[in-house]
Amino acid sequence: MALARSCGVSRVLAKPADPEDILAAVHGELGLAHQAGEGAGSIGAAATTAAAAVGTELGSSIDDALVSARHALGALLDRHAVANPALGSELASLLGERMSSLRSVAARLAALEEMSLRLTGERNADAMLGVFLQAASAILDADCVAVCLLDSGEQRVRHLGALGVGRDLLMAAALDPQRLPGALLEQPLALRVQGQPALPAGHPAADGFLGLAIRDRNQLYGWMYCTRRIGAQPFSHEDERIGVTLGAQLAVAYENLCLYEVVQRHAAQLQLEAAARQQADRALRESEQRLRLSARILESTQESIMMTDAHAGIIAVNPAFEHITGYSEADVLGRNPSLLRSGRHDTAFYRAIWASLTSTGQWRGEIWNRRKNGQVYPERISINAVRGAGGEIDAYVSVSSDISALKAAHHQVDFLSNHDPLTLLPNRSVLTERMQQAIASARHGDRQIALLLFNIDRLQRINDSLGHEAGDALLQEVARRAGLLAGPADSLAHLGSDEFVLLLTECLDSDAIIVAVRRLIDEIAQPFHAGGHELIVTTSVGISIYPRDGANPSELLKAADVALSHMKDAGRNGFRFFKGEMNAHALRWMALETHLRRAIERNELSLHYQPQVSLADGRICSMEALLRWSSPELGQVGPGDFIALAEDTGLILPIGNWVIRQACMQNKAWQDAGLAPLRVAVNVSAHQFTAGTVPAVVREALRESGLAPQYLEIELTESVMMRDSEAAEVQLAELTGMGVSISLDDFGTGYSSLGYLSRFMLDKLKIDQSFVRNIITDPRSAAIAQATIALAHGLSLSVVAEGVETQEQLAFLQRIGCDEVQGFLFSRPLAADAMATLMASDARLALPVPLPLPVADPAKE
Repeated sequence: MALARSCGVSRVLAKPADPEDILAAVHGELGLAHQAGEGAGSIGAAATTAAAAVGTELGSSIDDALVSARHALGALLDRHAVANPALGSELASLLGERMSSLRSVAARLAALEEMSLRLTGERNADAMLGVFLQAASAILDADCVAVCLLDSGEQRVRHLGALGVGRDLLMAAALDPQRLPGALLEQPLALRVQGQPALPAGHPAADGFLGLAIRDRNQLYGWMYCTRRIGAQPFSHEDERIGVTLGAQLAVAYENLCLYEVVQRHAAQLQLEAAARQQADRALRESEQRLRLSARILESTQESIMMTDAHAGIIAVNPAFEHITGYSEADVLGRNPSLLRSGRHDTAFYRAIWASLTSTGQWRGEIWNRRKNGQVYPERISINAVRGAGGEIDAYVSVSSDISALKAAHHQVDFLSNHDPLTLLPNRSVLTERMQQAIASARHGDRQIALLLFNIDRLQRINDSLGHEAGDALLQEVARRAGLLAGPADSLAHLGSDEFVLLLTECLDSDAIIVAVRRLIDEIAQPFHAGGHELIVTTSVGISIYPRDGANPSELLKAADVALSHMKDAGRNGFRFFKGEMNAHALRWMALETHLRRAIERNELSLHYQPQVSLADGRICSMEALLRWSSPELGQVGPGDFIALAEDTGLILPIGNWVIRQACMQNKAWQDAGLAPLRVAVNVSAHQFTAGTVPAVVREALRESGLAPQYLEIELTESVMMRDSEAAEVQLAELTGMGVSISLDDFGTGYSSLGYLSRFMLDKLKIDQSFVRNIITDPRSAAIAQATIALAHGLSLSVVAEGVETQEQLAFLQRIGCDEVQGFLFSRPLAADAMATLMASDARLALPVPLPLPVADPAKE
């Protein structure tokens, strides 16, 4: 102190001293007391604008003040003749340190000023929190900063923002008074913790914590805290005061934002009120117009409107009422609405209407009323009670619609939903219901009933030739004729398309059923005239009997359908009774179809090869590829069982394509293995030719396999030529152009038209095994075979005989000039590996010594 007085210094500070005290002392010694007063006041003030102003002023003049202070200090020491250099150096160093701290304070105050300006301009809470978190992190050199702002009731978190830590970690403890950070709400002062604070689990590790409640004298706004990582400088008293200032800034900004939101809400409310006033003004202006419109509506509406007084005396009706009821307004004024009663409702019905009007003020429903002319009609009506200001009923208003047309339309819809619109016969749903009733009656009476399922044979031909109008007229006539045969207890139904059902409920025995069926068939077969044409149609009938063939409608219909299918397969124009084996056959057919659809993808199909032997030398000259199916569930399935099914379901197309491709691939593989090249024959279905894809499939199979065309032969039956001869001729010409051979299989079993042989480009005829089987014992079969060979040779065609099993058959075929044979005598169909072995062995068929053909004796003739 004596040294200070000797140097002319009036104020001595204890070490360490706060920056603001140093600043005030320096300014006092330099005669800048007003600056020191402003600095000290700014740091101690809670108002954020004052702190920002001081920070700006200090930031701009701190360096000049340091230089001036050093000069003044040197002059002071000289004036008092203090010649101690060490003292001067120490004072100058001390002054520099204090000024450095002051420079840091100035930087923080500048940052505070910038933050204050940005917070003031924000009108969004999330954006405001983002600005604050970034600024607080920079000013306090914090790694984690979190802020929680409460609602006006101080009970609920309204906004929660965090930097360096997840918001979800803090939400659970945001309002918990027992845990940080929620415990800050109970702290009257800032909380500064050295070391690791007890923060929620998962919070980044911290070695310093500074937190405080954000509040002013009247309101608690929330809390804020900052943490620094482990190893960082702990928070100082200066950091604490800066933190308090940050909290004060945020409190002011948040309150301003809340006030702004209040102002916005009030402004919106004012706008709504202004809009409501405008709407009310418009309503007032439009009220007279509405009254005029209401009067116009009463006059023009199609709804009947009637108004009565509180005692149910009619006081007004509209023109629609007059039109619907036939009563004029003059007829009904002062009268009770009961004048419209139809007599279809009892007193309890009307009592319920008045009870509803009394309790609820309204009633809605349907009612039958009577017109002036006595006609009863249905109405859909709504009656409402009109109450006055005191709550008493002043009047009643009813609005009703005549729903006579609607009722008729509903009846029509109900009828059409249960009947066929063309024939007006019951449909399947009504038939099922009647069958259930008939079955129940038959069960109690120990009787049987018969279900006759029938349709028109080849109706499609009539539709295609004469048009669907003629077909529809025929169906209507069939319904009329069948209806004449149905008894009063029987039911006739149209299931759709050309399918009808006649349910006979009084069947004494099978003979009575047969008589009824024959009458039905004969009646439908009577001539029918349509479009100037006389038509005669036939019908096929499938019959099932309860209880023998089924116990419910579904089983009976299914049984009759199976019987009908068998009748069609047998040639149509007749009837069949259902038998158990029919159903077994149908079930097997369905099972085969299901498994066949998966056969290709499961690799269940394979090809076997049967060699064809030349009768010139007994060597194998070609082979036929035969399809085989080995099912894990069904075992070996014969071609006769599944080929027809494949054609019926359309599966023959992918299967046939697979066969062509597989045969080409296997033949090429044999040739690549060094076996002698032989031609392989593949059977192609008429359905494949109808699809028109055979040339494209063959071309692709040859391209993919690399097989030369001359080693592939396509076998077709006469049905291919009969279906669409022109299309088949084009495809066969294209195949021949590729170099593929064509053979006609099963010759003699069909129509065997010689015209086809001359038109189509063929290379080979195959005599069916049905002729070869009896060629020794049946002269006719022998003659047919001999004539076929002569005919083929005359057309330059080679001939193959199928099904050769005995030496006698072989010898006879050799004598009549057959070129090739195929059958068990030489080899059964073989799998690919076995066929390769046979080809490699160069096996030959032992040919008999040729004998001359028998010559007829002229003397005997």
